[in-house]
Amino acid sequence: MSDVTARAAELVRLHQEVPVRRYRSLVGHWMARWFRPPRPAQHGPVPRIGPRDLSLTFGGHASVIARYHDLAIAFDPMLGRWVGGVRRAVEPGLAPGDFSDVGLILISHRHADHLHVKTLKKLPRTATVVVPAGAASALSDLGFARVIELQPGADFELRCVQVIAAPASHGDHDLARGLSFVVRGPGPSVYLCGDSGYFSGFADIGARFAPDIAVLPIGGFLPTSFRSRHMSPLDALYAFEDLRSRLLVPIHHGAFALSYEQLDEPARWLVDLAKQRGVREHVMLMGAGQSERFVEEAC
Repeated sequence: MSDVTARAAELVRLHQEVPVRRYRSLVGHWMARWFRPPRPAQHGPVPRIGPRDLSLTFGGHASVIARYHDLAIAFDPMLGRWVGGVRRAVEPGLAPGDFSDVGLILISHRHADHLHVKTLKKLPRTATVVVPAGAASALSDLGFARVIELQPGADFELRCVQVIAAPASHGDHDLARGLSFVVRGPGPSVYLCGDSGYFSGFADIGARFAPDIAVLPIGGFLPTSFRSRHMSPLDALYAFEDLRSRLLVPIHHGAFALSYEQLDEPARWLVDLAKQRGVREHVMLMGAGQSERFVEEAC
């Protein structure tokens, strides 16, 4: 049995009892939220970026802006307040004006909470957009300067920043098949994953690139059958170890109740797990609207 297979089997065993609070009725929760406005996000200042720095701004759900000195990159930008009939619980931590300097947009897959057309319409037309194979047609009427489809293993460079398309494991449906991304610029490197179950690809990416910062999803895992497409906090910690990264920044939590774990539980459980495993200082939990700067020497 390979190490990755053994780790996957271990995760199955460890998930037999998941210590998080659950919604008794997910539909009941959705209906109750229809009449309650989202809580405000805490918008913080974006730090100044030096020539060897990277900053990350968490926009809530899976939305992130990564900024190098000469390039701002938007990942899965989503400012909408609804996913189907599910209302957002916390306002987006980003506004359209926060994307004014974005020159590159990375889209992980075609689900509407990641490829959100109404948000993309508000982003600079001068930006280059990178999407998975088959997704360019969804953006054909939006007027972006360039839309590039990539397959896993392909790469693309813009303003001295290299983007490597990597696999993800989110299902075989056309809308689910997609990418994760390794981004390497003049500062700390970052791995961006919008949606994925735990799979052997994380170890492969770690062996090849060992990105400094791993931005990984931690929500959408209950019932446990959902783990084939989404990671729990425990899955994300195993992926973080496989990636050989130095810092884990969790995303895809706290905004939309799309599964049975209560909204605040993924973040709470991740912190508890990180403390138990002695890696709390390697996990940075960011609120919607929070920005942090990372310098190459300290990351």
